[in-house]
Amino acid sequence: METASSSAAGPAKYDDGIRSLKKQLILGAFEQSGGRFTETAKLLGVHPNYLHWLIRNLDLRLALKKSTRV
Repeated sequence: METASSSAAGPAKYDDGIRSLKKQLILGAFEQSGGRFTETAKLLGVHPNYLHWLIRNLDLRLALKKSTRV
């Protein structure tokens, strides 16, 4: 029998995993594209506006700024 705490942990782990995977995909594509947003969006198969929304919501702005300074 599942307890409430173990069943509540399942969706949280899933959501955290999906969030982490999205971050990794965006950062990898951004690096591969040489820091070009439009090219990154093409590599990911998303609209550039959606990519900007993801970057904002996943709090990736600082990470992307650091990757372009290299």
